[in-house]
Amino acid sequence: MIELVFGLAVRALITDEDGKILIIKRSTESKTNPDKWELPGGKVDQGEPFDQALIREVKEETNLTISLDHVVGVAEQNLTLIRAVHIILSAQVEEGELNLSHEHDGYAWVYFEALPEYELADWLRFFIRNQIPTLKSDEEEEDQESYQEMLKPWLNSLKSSVDNIRKKR
Repeated sequence: MIELVFGLAVRALITDEDGKILIIKRSTESKTNPDKWELPGGKVDQGEPFDQALIREVKEETNLTISLDHVVGVAEQNLTLIRAVHIILSAQVEEGELNLSHEHDGYAWVYFEALPEYELADWLRFFIRNQIPTLKSDEEEEDQESYQEMLKPWLNSLKSSVDNIRKKR
């Protein structure tokens, strides 16, 4: 059995004034996640603070300057020799015109609920699955309350990010 080395990646959950999330599509030539949609971000270089790495990666990939709010989640991805740990932070655009790097073929602003309709990178699909667990259609009302309780931290986090963006505009 091959022992995987952990690597750190950071991702930005950037929302617009309508509450839509920015996702970008990796190019077909990409070594990781070709033709898959994901949140902007990337690897943290050795010795680099992870918040600065995220600001740098988003600028390189989208030409957007962002500010960071707080951590909204974590996901992991097993690559050939590395287990990438993705720290996901909420962010807002401070300035810049969206212009993708050569590493990406497209972008979309989508509501969180619509993300599963896209062919997502496995780490993002895992993250979403853990944020919105599915319930069987015959569950009773108390299960619905339990479901709402499970979603509260995520929804509060997302609401806070959107509220902060609206306040600054």
